[in-house]
Amino acid sequence: MVSKTNKGGEKVFKLRTRLDEFSGGDPADSPRAQSKQLRQFLRWFIPLVLGFGVIEGVAFLLFRETSIGILSAILVGLGCLMVVAWAQVKREKYRQAVTLICASFLIAALVIVPIRPELLSTLTVAPLVVVAVALPYASGHSLKLLTIGAWLTATVIAVLGETIPYSTTVSQWHESSFRVASLSMAVAVVMLLLWQFKTRLMATLAEAREAKEKLHHEATHDPLTGLPNRMLFMDNLAQAMEHSLRDSSRSYALLFLDLDRFKNVNDSLGHGIGDLLLVGIARRIKECMRPSDTVARLSGDEFVVLLEDLSTHADAASVAERIQGRLQTPFKIYGHELFTTASIGVVVNPTDYEEPEEILRDADTAMYRAKDGGKARHVVFDRAMRTRAVSLLRLETDLRRAVEFDEFVVYFQPIVHLPSGRISGFEALVRWQHPERGMIPPADFIPLAEETGLINHIGISVLRDACRQMARWRGRFPDFRPLGVSVNLSAAQLIRPDFPDHVSRILDETGLAGRDLTLEITESAIMRDEEVAAEALSRLTALGVKLHVDDFGTGYSSLGRLNEYPVDALKIDRSFVRRMSAETSGENTEIVETIITLARQLGMDVVSEGIETTDQLDRLREAGCDYGQGYFFSRPIPAEAAESLLAADRVWR
Repeated sequence: MVSKTNKGGEKVFKLRTRLDEFSGGDPADSPRAQSKQLRQFLRWFIPLVLGFGVIEGVAFLLFRETSIGILSAILVGLGCLMVVAWAQVKREKYRQAVTLICASFLIAALVIVPIRPELLSTLTVAPLVVVAVALPYASGHSLKLLTIGAWLTATVIAVLGETIPYSTTVSQWHESSFRVASLSMAVAVVMLLLWQFKTRLMATLAEAREAKEKLHHEATHDPLTGLPNRMLFMDNLAQAMEHSLRDSSRSYALLFLDLDRFKNVNDSLGHGIGDLLLVGIARRIKECMRPSDTVARLSGDEFVVLLEDLSTHADAASVAERIQGRLQTPFKIYGHELFTTASIGVVVNPTDYEEPEEILRDADTAMYRAKDGGKARHVVFDRAMRTRAVSLLRLETDLRRAVEFDEFVVYFQPIVHLPSGRISGFEALVRWQHPERGMIPPADFIPLAEETGLINHIGISVLRDACRQMARWRGRFPDFRPLGVSVNLSAAQLIRPDFPDHVSRILDETGLAGRDLTLEITESAIMRDEEVAAEALSRLTALGVKLHVDDFGTGYSSLGRLNEYPVDALKIDRSFVRRMSAETSGENTEIVETIITLARQLGMDVVSEGIETTDQLDRLREAGCDYGQGYFFSRPIPAEAAESLLAADRVWR
């Protein structure tokens, strides 16, 4: 990983070096580049001006021509001003230096033309030099004013050169030589400025090309791993689809990878270690690929692989297995030995898709099926998965609508006191009255409600309706003692800090006493977050609410901790009761008896669910079970039918 980073940095350094050599070493608009070009110009110009000043001084001594002496002084003065400009450039005062150069040029040209009109052609170039010098540094408005000033100066020079008479005693050869030399100097200065402008322009173009390439790379690649990002990958996938349509023999496959438990790394070791792990994983995935394959990072811990020109469909599964095997080797990052696996969804030779997003969608669906199947595996997509995914999406949409329009109803299943055979309470069970599909049992929508968080709203609604109905029955049938209602409590509800407050508020609203309400929760829900569960259970028991452990024996059990919770009863799961009948030779009778004995030792009651036959009822009574419920007594029924059972005061012997 380090060597890869070093190679990448070396490549960037070489590219930067080549651009520096081409453009002068720095960005065209950087202070360093401006200083270098101005100093280069002055390094040429100062010796030329001072040299011409000295030559004119010697000519003055020879010919004693006043105009030559004045010209010599002007040139020497101009050279001194350029030296001052040089000093300003070294102090990075570029605007002051450019202003001094331009002003000196224009003033010198205006002063020289009355003295030496024969230099008209040379002096006319001076305003052009001024504009050329100021061009890279002046703002738009300043350059506009300077251009107008230079044009006016050139016009004045031309007028003065044509109107002022000129006579001299200097020899013709000196005059001709000086005009040629001065014109040559002016042309040289202009050529120097043009060369600098060309260098500056090429540097700017090179920077623009580099910036464009950098922006394109950043727009199409992941900044962390350097892999193609979603946009570039989808473009490659679209091209693979087109190639497959033109040539049916060219098959391809898409692999969608999601790391298992990657969040644990970020939470425990920090995002820095997590990022380094992602870089290492990206490198290992690429090592499993051919040069023609594409590996991309979509986001977070999700990667995708495009395999093209496959020989057989089994090749895609082989690549997925190769990736799984490569990831089994631990990563060593800053002293940490990290293990990771990936769930992979595979779509092989997708020929009936219209958009690349559809292939990615189905690969994602297969990936989640791999996670549901235990993680660290791959699953090949089939059409049944798409049907199920669409069905789940439709179900979620309908479920949200059901919450909004309150389409849920509460059914009640009687709980019977087995020794007396009389009803001692009811379990409230939610049903979904779907406007199109009819009555939907809880097993079909409760898992989805828990996954989407809708269970909190549904659970509170069921609790309120159940408490309201039981308060009504308690008023109508005062002789029924005890008579309470049991409501199932999900793990998502238990860990909400405000849930006990909701229960207290509902009891106050309905007038139901806390002792007449029982909340049923599974063992695994209690063990999911023991500290939070213990706090919630303590607050609930303070309200007088009873607590039952539902489905006891089927989930995670911590017998050593069970006695620490304020549990009133254990509820034996129907799977044990079902195999207590004569047909199964009472297979689970000893297990049930053991649970009942355990409950007695812990001072708890026992409730058996799923009683369907007389034989099961007799065996439970013999074992000393306190309460029972099941189809033998009654299926879950609406509130009106449950009220009729109470009115009949039926006894089961």
